[in-house]
Amino acid sequence: MKLRSAIAVGAAFGILGVGSAFATFARIESMGKNTTYIMDDVSIFDNPANINLYPNYLIGGFGPYTQDIATGTNQDPMHPNFGGIFSLSLGDENNPDPRLSIGGLFGRINEDLARYLPTRVIGENGRDVSNVPETVTNFDGFLGFTLSNGDAMGLHIYIAHQDGGYETPSGIYQVDEGAYASIVQADAGLNMQFGANIDFEFMFALARIQFGPDHKNFFDDGDFSFLAKSRAFFTLEAIDGELVPAVSAKFIEAPGIDNKRAQVGLGINVALDRGFFWMGVDFIWDKLEAHDWSFNYTTGESVYNSYDNDDPAWDERRDIGGMISFGIERNIWWDWFVIRVGGQKSILYTDCDQNDKNKGKSGICVDDGNFFSTNPLANGTANDHVGFGFGINIEEKLKIDVTVAEDLLFRNPFQGEGRFFSRLDATYSF
Repeated sequence: MKLRSAIAVGAAFGILGVGSAFATFARIESMGKNTTYIMDDVSIFDNPANINLYPNYLIGGFGPYTQDIATGTNQDPMHPNFGGIFSLSLGDENNPDPRLSIGGLFGRINEDLARYLPTRVIGENGRDVSNVPETVTNFDGFLGFTLSNGDAMGLHIYIAHQDGGYETPSGIYQVDEGAYASIVQADAGLNMQFGANIDFEFMFALARIQFGPDHKNFFDDGDFSFLAKSRAFFTLEAIDGELVPAVSAKFIEAPGIDNKRAQVGLGINVALDRGFFWMGVDFIWDKLEAHDWSFNYTTGESVYNSYDNDDPAWDERRDIGGMISFGIERNIWWDWFVIRVGGQKSILYTDCDQNDKNKGKSGICVDDGNFFSTNPLANGTANDHVGFGFGINIEEKLKIDVTVAEDLLFRNPFQGEGRFFSRLDATYSF
């Protein structure tokens, strides 16, 4: 899809069901769980060149609301975010390109990298135990530029950092010299057109994951991670849609962790009467190795012991299999109201190989063995099987997207309080 035509189509139809639309994390979570096979504003985190598709708009949301709370208590979602994109056209009234875009977002948690932070870490002396703090900067910065022919380039940096402090239960931050956590990612992307019916994307990223108990500099001896993604949109006029092949790879290295993953897939998206549908199939290969990590599979807590790294005993977990995902949205009753549903299902064959030195420990593998695994069935997160939601479009300017709590229709109203929605986001185009 041409960048200029995508912007025009997105502005004209909004959430009415096109491949390129101003939308949100809530739209994706309730309509298939990922952005691989559609063009959505959340795609800017997959490829910063896509910032040029969404000029001059604001975005904000309360973040996911999936934490457990006691009946009769009230607690807001934990990670709200807000930001915007601003563009300056350097062209003329007939062609807005070339164009310069700048954007930023505060508060987003990069789940792809934050999952490699433990709950606690044991110091190199084997005695000091420090809680790994939650990062507080959590900033995404974007810079984009288009050429006169519509080809686009983009740069992105993500900084999530905390050093020497922690948040108390009252919300006041206090000193903790051992508290340190840092995630930094820098990436660049391209979005290029080949003819009238082919749009090609590529992104490459360099990342660094670090945590305490001691402060570290970015260029200290340690581990760097690399990520790459690519996809193409082939226009299929016969079905008013697009064929989308995609490939991604990541090589994550963090203290005590080595994770390699490759994913190859093929998807399709189709514009329907007053709606939109997409579907994708992926092949997945994942290899995770870890040493001196322990996990409590009841509470979800994890501990990394940095004391004995001279002769590490690596456990290995290998997954191979596939995933199918889909999403659909359609206007009902009124033109300004849209409902969405979508889901994903992975089936992986898992091979666990626990090092003999780790027998009896609870690491990434608790024993040797083989089994089948899948994504969470219904834990209310963005990774589980099914999502449902709706959107509101007010004069093609203000758009509100909502992910509905999965137990809403099955809840006993006399049982106690519960959440109605698990996510609510909004955008405003100007």
